[in-house]
Amino acid sequence: MTDMSTGVGQPQAPSSPIPRRIRRPGWLDLRLIAGVVLVLTAILAGASIMSSADDRHPVWALRHDVAVGTVLQSEDLSVVQVQLGRSAADYLPATEAVAGRTVQHALRAGELVPRAEVQDPQAGVAVTIPVRPENSPRIARGDRVIFWVSTSTCKGLVLMSGVTVQDVRTSAAGALSSGAANVVMVRLPTSEASRVVGVLDLEGVVIRAGVLSAGERAGPASQQFGQCGRSGR
Repeated sequence: MTDMSTGVGQPQAPSSPIPRRIRRPGWLDLRLIAGVVLVLTAILAGASIMSSADDRHPVWALRHDVAVGTVLQSEDLSVVQVQLGRSAADYLPATEAVAGRTVQHALRAGELVPRAEVQDPQAGVAVTIPVRPENSPRIARGDRVIFWVSTSTCKGLVLMSGVTVQDVRTSAAGALSSGAANVVMVRLPTSEASRVVGVLDLEGVVIRAGVLSAGERAGPASQQFGQCGRSGR
């Protein structure tokens, strides 16, 4: 018989576990710091790889077509970023001055400027030639042109052919007659410039001009200007 007063033989209730205190997460969690370090390392490594792979350099390119003999100006050029590898030395970098140098062969818009295709301009003289609008088609800088001369005693003699136009301006009054005229500037060797200026100075001279098509060969200049009248001076 069990003694009810003493509780001997009765099963005892299990004791409750002691609760663990929940700790607040801290900013100095080593796992969080390690994760941030890994992310930053991956970003820096990727940026370094991309930077080393992008081996581009600024070089000169042409904004539009240019003809042989064109003296380059700043408006003819633009700077582009390109990756040329071993060919980099064959093209002119944007750090090297190009304006004022002469093109030796015709080049197309968008082409990079080859180092071998430009040179310092040869000694020469800039000559301006007034041409009435009705005596020529539209002429633009870079065109290869031909000029004819007529006076009262000679007609349609070739003054020069295949020269490159360096500039075109509009004059309020023509140097040879009244009314507006296009003033076409070309660059010529000194001896050739003297001959052309002498012909332009003939009395009653009329100048006509034409534009040569791409690939069209220049013809020889006439040598018969002695019959074209006396000089106006």
